[in-house]
Amino acid sequence: MIHQPKIAIISYNTPHRKTQDVLNGLKAKGYQNVSVFALPFVQRENPFKPIYQHRPSKAIQIEPIDFCQNFGYDFEQTTADTLNHQLNEFNADYVIIAGAGLLPDELVENHKIINTHPGFLPLTRGLDSLKWAITKGVKIGVTTHFVDTEADAGFLIEQKHVPVYANDTFHSVAYRQYETEIEMLVNSIELIPTLSDFKSLSSNEFEATRRMPKATEENLMQAFEIYKEKYKRE
Repeated sequence: MIHQPKIAIISYNTPHRKTQDVLNGLKAKGYQNVSVFALPFVQRENPFKPIYQHRPSKAIQIEPIDFCQNFGYDFEQTTADTLNHQLNEFNADYVIIAGAGLLPDELVENHKIINTHPGFLPLTRGLDSLKWAITKGVKIGVTTHFVDTEADAGFLIEQKHVPVYANDTFHSVAYRQYETEIEMLVNSIELIPTLSDFKSLSSNEFEATRRMPKATEENLMQAFEIYKEKYKRE
């Protein structure tokens, strides 16, 4: 039987694909002492609609509390104002972000919170990192890290490049990257105790990106074919 650490998952109080996939991974590995802390999900009035949707978003339509109960995991509703206190009460060994916006500085300063970023930090920081990596011609990757008050920085746990093959499409690479994120996030619980050094990812050299403008995104598929020729594995 594996060691049973206390694991806190930060997510949304709505069916959420990444959270479900992370919980599936934890359950498959035999972790039992898991509690989900669910923040309110606020739907924007005018949500951004990209030309190319690349993140898997279709979740199983079951309420998060029921999903957790079916797995034998605890579930608590929370807010940005109460989460710090609830995490203090739970006293987790590991706190994982499966879904959340910007977290209060107090929370980040008081807890070692694990996140995965769909890019090779600090090279590709910010939003739409996959698309920007392709457009800029830099390697696609995933970074697991402890977060701090600086966006997409903190301290390195693990990094992996995402391979691209000759028969790949943009969306097959995007899904491979997403699967790598989930795998690395779940595996971080086993990896962290084996590490003695966590390198700082803070950098002034690379600016965080915003959502890719439509004028740039229109040329994304052409940029992907150029990227694939440069980096493809046979």
